Formats: sequence, structure tokens, C-alpha cells
Amino acid sequence: MNRPLFPDELLLKSANEKIEYFKNLTVAHPKLMIAYEEFKNKISVADKNEILLIFGPSGVGKSTLFNRIVHDYNKAYLTEMLLDKGLIPIVGTEAIAPDDGRFDWKDFYIRSLTSLNEPLIDYKVNIEIHSKGIIPTDKSKNAYRRAMENALIYRKPHAFLIDEAQHISRIARGKSLRNQMDTIKSLASVSMVPFVLFGTYEILKFRNLSGQLIRRGIDVHLPRYKAEIGEDIEAFQSILWTFQKHLPFNNEPNLVDHWEYFYMHSVGCVGNMKLWFNRTLDYSLSNDMNKKTLTINDFERFALSLDKVEKMTDEAIEMEKYVEDSDSEHGRRERVSLKLGIGTNQSEEKRTSQKSLKQKARVGERKANRDRIGVDEFKDAKINS
Repeated sequence: MNRPLFPDELLLKSANEKIEYFKNLTVAHPKLMIAYEEFKNKISVADKNEILLIFGPSGVGKSTLFNRIVHDYNKAYLTEMLLDKGLIPIVGTEAIAPDDGRFDWKDFYIRSLTSLNEPLIDYKVNIEIHSKGIIPTDKSKNAYRRAMENALIYRKPHAFLIDEAQHISRIARGKSLRNQMDTIKSLASVSMVPFVLFGTYEILKFRNLSGQLIRRGIDVHLPRYKAEIGEDIEAFQSILWTFQKHLPFNNEPNLVDHWEYFYMHSVGCVGNMKLWFNRTLDYSLSNDMNKKTLTINDFERFALSLDKVEKMTDEAIEMEKYVEDSDSEHGRRERVSLKLGIGTNQSEEKRTSQKSLKQKARVGERKANRDRIGVDEFKDAKINS
């Protein structure tokens, strides 16, 4: 086979260095780059209080897209950052899954302040102004929220990104999902910074909560690769080949010939496959640092079970159909036209006119139908077509 894509000297490195090299590897595959360009185009024209959703199936690579955006924006605005020490071109944090089933906004604000390089986070307090002066009160959730709003105004990012945003939909009893989205909307409005929510298809619950959010919201769909699409399979095989060429072994493994196995157990999601490769490589080198290559048997140990694969596939197909139906221009036009009554009056006028003609017809008068001729025109038209 052709020479590998990893540096030659990597073969002389330790097992941990080889593992770290591959874990840090990212592949700019077609669907990721399409979503990346779509994000840049939409965020460039977004209002300052816009809410953007970036969604796709679990393991498709949303976190990789998140990190790519942060890295590229900070690199592109390096000169501006040197001139304005307070500027952070783009910033974000991860929404942590709650332990008790209720999303922790205070923890979210603290993590956000950390990503914004805010100093003295532990000293953020509410204050009350009295005749004797300014008196600090408690370190409440509201104090951290105001600190986050001020930090966003001062840092002036182009957008604030929230990874794993589906965790925000975890709500306590008595709370509504609308309250969660209203909090994000308020943060965006006060700070005048667009918020971008990265998440699974679960975040689509946020999209249609109200007419105002629909008006504000713009979406980016990061889909999986589909086996029924020829271009997708070619791209998936190319990604698998790239991973194969970067595996730091003396003998390059032959994995592309087993692409169907890797496709099935990753559900066509590059993120799933990369995590699978990371675990396989880590285990293999940790147990045998002199291992010369990998085989399909090495990957079987960490492959998703068929039960999990089937469940993930069903969920992905169901939500893909929902997104496609929602994005169907023709279907949406018909639904909106019906709801707005467009075309209703014309149809009613047509029915009234036809009814009037029937009533005016005199006894013995021929109806305005064409006489039949020797050829069945409908049948003939079908044959000639």
C-alpha cells in the first residue's frame, strides 16, 4: 500500500503519544464542511439577538464542528485580538447533563464566565444600594447571569455557542420548555450576541415554541451519510480510508474492504466511527505497544451492539423524515396558504359560478361539452407521451 499519512517519526514514539496523535485527528469531510460554510453564511447576516440551531443525529460530529468554528474564528481575528485585549471573536461552552433531571442554570453561567475569561468569578454577588452605600448580598444565580450578560457585552463575540444544548430541555416539574428557551432568548437580547445551539434532534423542540422564535430562528442540519446515496457512500469510504492511513502502525490495516461493517456500526456518523477508532487504538496499544497493525477483530470489541445500532437508526430515520417534511417548500406553501385562506375565495367563486351556469341552462339546451370523435383522446395522449 501507499505510505501512511502520519509522520514517520511517530512510529518511534510511545504508545501514549501515538494514541494522543490519533485522538487529536479531525477530518474535514464533506458534510461537516457544508455545515461549516452554512453556519458562516447565516451567522454573517444574523441579527445580533438571533438564535441559531445546529442539529443532527447523535455522533454525527457536532462537537467537532463546534471546536472547528471556535479555532478558525480565533485564528482569523488574531490581529483584532491584539489591538483589543478584551475581544473574544467567538466563544462557547457545553451544557452539562443534569444529575437530578433539572438543568442547572447557575452552573451554566459559571462555565460560560470561565469560557469568557471573566476574572473573579467566585466573587460575583448581587448588590443593594442604600443610604449607607452599596451593600453586597448573596451569590445568587441572578448575579452570575448579570455577570455573563456584561461579559458578553464587553467581549463582543460574533456568537456564543452552546454544545450539547439538548440538555437544556431537561426541566423540573412545574417548569415549561418555553421558559428554558425564553432564558436563552433574553440572554441574546440583552447582550446583543447571537446564540448558537448545537445538539441532537431533541433541540428541534425549541424551534416551534412560538411565532417569535420561528421568526428569529435559522437552522443548520448536519446529517449522517446515507447508504442509499452513491455520493455519500463514496465520501464515507474516503473518510474510512483517511482514518486507516493515519493509524500509527508499521503495517497499514485493510479496513476499507470492510466499509459496510463500519458503516452499519457507526450508523453512517463520522463521530461515532472516530470514537470507535479511538477506543480500539487505545486498548490495542495499551495492551501491546509493539502491535504491528489492527484487524477487523480488534474493532469488534468496541463496536456498538446491533440493538443500539437499530435504535439509533430508527431515531435518525424518523427525525430525518421530520426535517425533510418541515423543509419541504411545496408542502409548507400549501399548509400556509390553507391557514391564511389564500386561494379559498377564488375556489368559492369558481364553485358559485359553476352552480349559476347549471341553474341558467334552459330545457333542451345542449351542455357545453365537446362531442366525442372516433379516437379516445385521453388514451391516445397516454400512448403518445
